[in-house]
Amino acid sequence: MSTPTSFSRHKKWVTQALTNHQSFKAYIEPLVQMVKPSWQASDCNAEVMDLRNESEQVYSLVLKPSKKWMRHTAGQYVHIQVTIEGVRYNRTFSVSSSPKHHEVSGLIELTIRKQEHGKVTQWMAQGLKVGDHISLTQAQGEFTLPNHQEPLLLIAGGSGITPFRSFLQQLAASHSTSDVHLIYYNQSIAPLFAIEWQQLSQAHPNFKISLIDTQISGLISAQQLHKTCPDFDQRKAYLCGPHGLITTCRDLLIEHGVAKTDIYHELFGPKPVSKPPSITNQNQASTVTFAQSNRLVNAQSQQSLLELAEAAELNPPSGCRMGICHQCKCSKKQGVVYNTLTNTYSDTGTEDIQLCVSIAVGDVTLDF
Repeated sequence: MSTPTSFSRHKKWVTQALTNHQSFKAYIEPLVQMVKPSWQASDCNAEVMDLRNESEQVYSLVLKPSKKWMRHTAGQYVHIQVTIEGVRYNRTFSVSSSPKHHEVSGLIELTIRKQEHGKVTQWMAQGLKVGDHISLTQAQGEFTLPNHQEPLLLIAGGSGITPFRSFLQQLAASHSTSDVHLIYYNQSIAPLFAIEWQQLSQAHPNFKISLIDTQISGLISAQQLHKTCPDFDQRKAYLCGPHGLITTCRDLLIEHGVAKTDIYHELFGPKPVSKPPSITNQNQASTVTFAQSNRLVNAQSQQSLLELAEAAELNPPSGCRMGICHQCKCSKKQGVVYNTLTNTYSDTGTEDIQLCVSIAVGDVTLDF
């Protein structure tokens, strides 16, 4: 007689043999989504409860996740999925509210900057309405509030402030006595959450918050760091923001005695890339990283990502091989691909692509 464990194992084997997917739900997901775009095989839904403007370019999306959604840890992020003109887009945002806030209210907040040339962030600000539902993954990420009581130095730039808002809210809610110094670099007379920072520092003497307008005080430097936080070399450092801020801060801290193991960072957005070269350039070299499989593969010109994955014996799900069935859908984490079906280039951010009709343009990272 088969045990429940062996039955599950055989069921999984049959499903993989027939569908080339881990589950039947995953197999039918792209088909069901043609009728009901918000349906997900494994992720959760969240209801839009409010959309609050923080500035002209930044807004906070207030969501009520379904019961399937588990609590997050301060500093983690989620992937959300929206459908615009029939096309599904995935984007990643830090949860800017604390776990305690979710525990009490059932709500989470994502604070989002409208990207100047971004389609999704601009559309969400206008297209999402209270009562709408979007797809939401479980919280992810290791850039999280530490459990220890050692002094902390938090350095943020621009939208990189969002995980630190979650940090400080959670510390305040738990009545922490941790010595925390937040240095927030921005280009605005009214930085994000300015009133909240003032209230937190007044209510919690162990929180020190320094707001630095880079248009007045300039970018971070050793002299500025010594003046703003003289004991920075005695603190665990957490950095979050654009690529330039992270690398500059990290180099400064190491140069002035902070151990590499005491520096933690989270990049907001990929390193800037140049305009993608033409797909007809036969001499163009591309490297494709399959993140889950931990494989790095050199791509040949005109070779689809599906062919590349199969040549590397990664056995990706596939079906029609012509962009119709969507069985080879995969999440691109970074880089540019060319869609041979639509003759269009992707942007550099996270989004769903079809492996069978996508060709790497430069280096690409796939969540597979």
